[in-house]
Amino acid sequence: MMKNRHILYWFLCSMLTVLFSACSSSDAAEGPKEATHQQPQLAIYVYAPEQASAKRNAAQTRANEGEVDAIIDEGTIDSLQIWIYEQETGNYVGYFSTKDVSALNQGQGTIYQIPVTDAFAAAKPYVNVYVMANVTSANCGIETLNKETTRAALLEGAKITTGHFGLEQNTRTVPDDGLPFAGILTGQPVVGDAPTLRVGTLSAVSTVQLTRAVSKLRFVFAKTTGQPTVNITSIKMNIGMIPDVEYLFQTPASMDYNTEAKELLSTTINDIAATDDPTKYLYLGQDAQEYEDLINAAANKQPNPEVTVEGPIYLRESDKQLAGTITYTIGGVAQEPVTFQMQQAGDFKRNHTWIVYAYYAGAGKLQVQSLYVKDWSTKDLNHQVYNW
Repeated sequence: MMKNRHILYWFLCSMLTVLFSACSSSDAAEGPKEATHQQPQLAIYVYAPEQASAKRNAAQTRANEGEVDAIIDEGTIDSLQIWIYEQETGNYVGYFSTKDVSALNQGQGTIYQIPVTDAFAAAKPYVNVYVMANVTSANCGIETLNKETTRAALLEGAKITTGHFGLEQNTRTVPDDGLPFAGILTGQPVVGDAPTLRVGTLSAVSTVQLTRAVSKLRFVFAKTTGQPTVNITSIKMNIGMIPDVEYLFQTPASMDYNTEAKELLSTTINDIAATDDPTKYLYLGQDAQEYEDLINAAANKQPNPEVTVEGPIYLRESDKQLAGTITYTIGGVAQEPVTFQMQQAGDFKRNHTWIVYAYYAGAGKLQVQSLYVKDWSTKDLNHQVYNW
């Protein structure tokens, strides 16, 4: 019986061998089948440090003194463009454009897959990555930038022009296309095997963190209850404060600045708000959000606000120590203008905010505090280049 089992096993194996041989012969007769070619894709991770909502950007943002809430769509992303070029040669690698940015508006990052050539996938040269969000002709004045754009043309063309976010415009609301954002990575390795590549290392994809390309300022006023009428008649920025153009991805050799003192006040403020003690709204080094909440609560106090707020005003970044003058009257009598000035040059680089607080305590002149400057972003960002 055991012998018959061996004979049966040998017979079955022989039959399977014949069947496999037949199948092999059939495949050979038809010729080898070509594998479907998959175009290589290069992955890059883009992160926006805000969380937008229909009424208010609720995400907290990192500040020099703490964290600060963005307001009224200041963090909303509407459109996104990505360019990748070889670092060494500047040769074009890939381009991606989308308005599908819902994840970015929820405070999440998104991995974008950008098609690249087989030759690039094989060579894997180091790359530079340039990302723009909300940078359009309408809100920044740029010309068309797309997949045909060379690296040199992108560096020159990605900018905020004279007619946008300048002293002449006094931009006080977020444009329909949103505030412009930008991010850059240079000298990044490419890893992986086609068709799946990534910018970064084998353990982590590189992150491009978007940051606002503009900064903002607000003027806050108050007086002691019972004092005469205090009117603010002018707020002017000095000559040579704001560059005519802001480049998003390069540092220009030289820049031109406003050649005239420019008015920031939209209309005369007739009698600033009154409070029992205006010194309680001085910035005394507290947490940034705590101070923002203090000012916002005072401005919105009902039925009588305790501070008057002018702004926000969104402007191109500046490397200068911004300064200007406030002109005012007390009881209808014109007073000697007072000056405001940032603590140091560079405090108004992109993605920063500045609060100038001026108050009248009932004697002497209007007192000005203009030292409250903070970074307006969630995390430590890759500010490899600014506009100087």
